[in-house]
Amino acid sequence: MLFRQLKANAKPETRSPAAAGGLARMVNSAGRVGLNLLQRMVQAMPAEDFIRFVHQPVLAGSGIHLGKLTSPSNHGSREMNRTILFEPVEDGEGTVSALDSLKLAIYLLIKGEYATSIGGVFSVGRIDGNDFIMPDYAISKKHALIEIRRGGYFLKDLGSTNGTLLNGARMQNKALEIRDHDVISFARYEFTFLFPPSLHDMLKQA
Repeated sequence: MLFRQLKANAKPETRSPAAAGGLARMVNSAGRVGLNLLQRMVQAMPAEDFIRFVHQPVLAGSGIHLGKLTSPSNHGSREMNRTILFEPVEDGEGTVSALDSLKLAIYLLIKGEYATSIGGVFSVGRIDGNDFIMPDYAISKKHALIEIRRGGYFLKDLGSTNGTLLNGARMQNKALEIRDHDVISFARYEFTFLFPPSLHDMLKQA
């Protein structure tokens, strides 16, 4: 029944409003959709229906950088609410654990039912009020933005403590266009920017 409804939403004549509405119901309060659900959809739907249904790129978790977190100087509530410095290391010695769930996270460029903002701008940060919530102290409260404009997708760092990397290069205070298979890192969490056909291929191979 679920997949029959999803396929109905994916018909060309309902592509934008219906597909977006169906996706909005799949997105949780953190802006994520379950990996298992997407995998089941790929198995149950023809590729063209899945691609039409998703219709927007995603951030797909692809890795976690090894490193150390610099602890706050004291443990007061004000200090603990600050972003913690992340120092990448190569050998992994003395590294701290990270949220493995973010390694497998899928963030859709779709406003979910819990979204507090509208339009084609998606905020990334660790606290409520962001479109994509990544609850880790290495992520700044307001870390970065992804904006859809003129048919393209643009990434901007918001002066985050640990930075945003695009294909390995730390971003400055300037929005840059992002493309299919670009690698984006927010602090220690790495994501691959995938257009719907690439997402389908990734899920099919998983």
